[in-house]
Amino acid sequence: SHVASIASHKIPESVDVVVAPSFVHLSTAIAANTSKCLKIAAQNVYLEGNGAWTGETSVEMLLDMGLSHVIIGHSERRRIMGETNEQSAKK
Repeated sequence: SHVASIASHKIPESVDVVVAPSFVHLSTAIAANTSKCLKIAAQNVYLEGNGAWTGETSVEMLLDMGLSHVIIGHSERRRIMGETNEQSAKK
């Protein structure tokens, strides 16, 4: 996997590398990561907490997976999905 390949390189401790695979590949990426300097991130998170938000991913779900990073305010989400600064701030 790409994550295993990146993790196999000597990454200086002063550098954090962040990879954000699609949601369906997050668990595989997490399992393949053997580097403390390589972080796995989600590509998006829903602005509400846990609840009946079918198809959405909450912060709690990402934390349960062991993730500490997520992309917020990505240009594609803004352009295609119409996300606003206010929505990004809620995330």
